[in-house]
Amino acid sequence: MIFRQEKEVIDLILKHIDTAEECLATAMETIETYLKGEIPKAKSLALKVDSIETQNDSIRFSIRDKLYSGAYLPMVREDIYNLIERIDKVCDAAESCCDFFLDQRPEIPEGLKPHFLQVARQCFGIIAPLKEAMMNYLGERGKIEVIREKAKQVGIKESDIDKIEWDLTREIFTSPLDWGHKVHLRLCLDTIVEISDRAEDAADQLELAVIKSRV
Repeated sequence: MIFRQEKEVIDLILKHIDTAEECLATAMETIETYLKGEIPKAKSLALKVDSIETQNDSIRFSIRDKLYSGAYLPMVREDIYNLIERIDKVCDAAESCCDFFLDQRPEIPEGLKPHFLQVARQCFGIIAPLKEAMMNYLGERGKIEVIREKAKQVGIKESDIDKIEWDLTREIFTSPLDWGHKVHLRLCLDTIVEISDRAEDAADQLELAVIKSRV
């Protein structure tokens, strides 16, 4: 019974991370479409992001129910649920980013669009090493070096994004745009980089879970 419950939890976690990856890919497509000026299509994609994120919430609740029913030891249950919550926050950030674009309609100058695309692609793409780390965490023991390497990649990507964010912020505030426009673009940038911040939190939580499991 216990082993069956743990297998069911693992299957649900794999489904959760796959859905998170789909959520971020669709969110990236939403931002790209918005920047092309295809607003109706971007709105449709943003609604799809909302739907995927809701689906991921449902999977998270199913994982929680399985853990409540006794799968895994108590300490491990807490680690697993904390990890799933961190990954869910990455999806929440992607959803919030799309909502910001479609609700507030930031006017991004043509000259800045390539820079916004660059930082968005880096942020939404951060799910790849995080997923690989998760897959190894759920797989056979003995792959701790792979988990650490992939978690490290998440941290490196986040640092790279910080540099892009700094450069773009400087470009925004040294431009001839009016102050209100500059502030709005900065808020827009904040919603994008929040994704990488939340992904780094998830990677940190994963490393903590691995360390505790090796004690």
